[in-house]
Amino acid sequence: MAEAETYQQQTGNEELWRALFAQGDPKLHKMHWLYTKLPKKPRCQLCLVPFAGLGGWIMRRRGKGVNSRNPKFCNACDKFLEAFPGGAEIDMSILFVDIRNSTQYAAGAEPADVSRRINAFLDAATEIINREDGFIMAFYGDCVVAAWPPGFSGEDHADKALRAAGNLADSANIVDANGETIPVGIGVHTGRVFIGTVQAAKGLFRDVSIFGQNVNLTARLAASAQASEALVSEATVLASGNDAGGLESRSLELKGITEPVHAFVIS
Repeated sequence: MAEAETYQQQTGNEELWRALFAQGDPKLHKMHWLYTKLPKKPRCQLCLVPFAGLGGWIMRRRGKGVNSRNPKFCNACDKFLEAFPGGAEIDMSILFVDIRNSTQYAAGAEPADVSRRINAFLDAATEIINREDGFIMAFYGDCVVAAWPPGFSGEDHADKALRAAGNLADSANIVDANGETIPVGIGVHTGRVFIGTVQAAKGLFRDVSIFGQNVNLTARLAASAQASEALVSEATVLASGNDAGGLESRSLELKGITEPVHAFVIS
């Protein structure tokens, strides 16, 4: 997460945030369904309004375009974040995925090749996560952080996160421009986190982020995963209702986590 002096977590408006992200809003679901039918990416991180192509042109005609302060959101959603800063604790599924052996690759490659490789990974990972109704929270270098809040992703959020993890672990899905596999490690966990706004630059920039020990646990699972492998916590498997009988299981000692974590392997 960002340094405290750069990003400041905000609190307040708990009932509103819980209603949107934990329970969902029928009007919001209808908007999501409509906007995803309009081409094309990139889109607003909150309402999924398209910014490019025919869909972007239509939305701009309706007054919804890229916000000048933060291109991750449309101007309407940025106004929402400004008017209702804060957040709430919500049970959801979380996923971290990052490239393996990045340092070794960068040591023997041209900077432009490193950039193209990372962009190919980000494009593929984002597509897989979006396809399973995931909510892209952040890009950290060669890492993607995603969440499945029930209010956005549905009550089957854990099952959707599992499917995303399986597709990300499939080496055929994450390749560079030459068709070569980009090795990634994935961590998935389900639990309670705080989701809410953060601000920077004295309030000139706002974003949505997730906080808490369950976020840290998910990051540690991803760091412990081998190439083209997903480590999925027992909590996620139980929440998904799936049978883990055919999966390899591991008991993991994770840095910063006091108790061993029981995880299952998807590879």
